[in-house]
Amino acid sequence: MNAAVIFNPNSGRGRAGAIAHTVALSLSKRGVECDLRATRRPKEAIVLAEHSAPHVDVVVAIGGDGTINEVTNGMARARDKAGPGVRQPMLGIVPAGTVNVLSLELGIPFQVERACAVIAAGKTMSLDQGNVNGRRFMLMMGAGIDALTVRNVDPAAKRRYREMAFVTTGMKLGFTHKHPAFVVVANGEEYLATFMVAGNSRWYAGRFGVTPMADPTDGVLDLVLYTGLDRAGLAGFWLGVPSGLHLRAKKVLYLHATKAEIRPISNDEPIWYQTDGEVAGRLPAHLEVEPHAIEVLIP
Repeated sequence: MNAAVIFNPNSGRGRAGAIAHTVALSLSKRGVECDLRATRRPKEAIVLAEHSAPHVDVVVAIGGDGTINEVTNGMARARDKAGPGVRQPMLGIVPAGTVNVLSLELGIPFQVERACAVIAAGKTMSLDQGNVNGRRFMLMMGAGIDALTVRNVDPAAKRRYREMAFVTTGMKLGFTHKHPAFVVVANGEEYLATFMVAGNSRWYAGRFGVTPMADPTDGVLDLVLYTGLDRAGLAGFWLGVPSGLHLRAKKVLYLHATKAEIRPISNDEPIWYQTDGEVAGRLPAHLEVEPHAIEVLIP
């Protein structure tokens, strides 16, 4: 078995480079031939994964959810070019980032040697991918105040307080900002919302279950919409997230859908959307799920 090992040297507070060499040694002892490929600029992991995918059995991502998002987007590009029926590489994960939600979802060990043992063992699970305007995601897509929260969260607070940094930022923005509404069309119904998350995973920014019933193998996305327009209600929604009480809040809808259209009511001000915790673009957006799109190595 051969693998391309892709890593961001700045990930994990600068530890990813040392971790990558440890991974290469550990996998080689288990019979996996490795090629280390470091990124030098943002989004380069997409290109490295796209170029590597046709030539290896495994693409290993060392880092957090941002690195994994880039690697899986590159793998998806290679899959699109290859067409149906062409064998695709597996995804291996060695957690090394600030937030590692997908690793939590899949039970992947945070110890390097144990994560390498998972990769070498070869057990896989077929996971869905979300697709919004051509950008893939493994965890979630969010629009409105959700994306604004991601855009404004302080990196130092994110490293120190992890998921709580998102909650406190969301509450602050809920009180202090006016949030334009947008339209979500799903399952033939039209909804007005100021907040939306489409979850492929239960977890959001750590162990917060914004979409607690989401299953990355079921072929559908779980949508949470806040349909209210008042600031206090939106801030209260965020306050309920850590305990799961947000789903009991007034004007909250929980839906299942395979696709959705999301569009602004007007073009007066941009409404952002995010994928896997990184701002990815502005509305309008076409959202859909790609069932069983990627084989991921799991314990």
